[in-house]
Amino acid sequence: MESFENTAIDIAAEAASIAHRGQFRKDGKTPYIVHPKRVAMCVANFGGDHIGIIAAWMHDVMEDCEEGEAIVHDTLQKTDLPQEERDEIFAIVSALTKNDAIKGKSKKLADTLKRINRAPCQAILIKLCDRMDNLVDARDQEQEFLSKYLPRTDQLIDALSDGAMRHGYTKALERLKELRADYSVKNHRENGH
Repeated sequence: MESFENTAIDIAAEAASIAHRGQFRKDGKTPYIVHPKRVAMCVANFGGDHIGIIAAWMHDVMEDCEEGEAIVHDTLQKTDLPQEERDEIFAIVSALTKNDAIKGKSKKLADTLKRINRAPCQAILIKLCDRMDNLVDARDQEQEFLSKYLPRTDQLIDALSDGAMRHGYTKALERLKELRADYSVKNHRENGH
């Protein structure tokens, strides 16, 4: 990567760290910023470029932070990236942001997945990596949470599989499917089968 692209990633990482300051993961202990950092590393690991990595760092800012849209916009203005790349990152982050006007988690997810499939292609990779990281974190969650989260993971896999394969994110898709399958095996064992 070019040095100005690495600088842009650093700017996004710093902005996300500031935006998420004081927020924690579901365990109430882990600083929230750990999640965007792991998602960004996952995106890089599965072939994402600077656009995907920056969007991964910023992917929850609009949804979870006050004035999130302005933060993303201002952060992108601080980078030396061409306007078309800034617009692409903004479109990806927007697509990954849930529409709170839609009621019900399943309907909200269906809307988000539809928008991800229409967004620039790295939105798919980021969502796959986001779900991978959330599944790893969900290992300690109660069965009640998992009984809802795992079917929504299946919904996500179904909705994004074609796009993931079309855009070359097959390895990321397969890894997510493996993580999802681990829960089925674990559940099978816990029920004495």
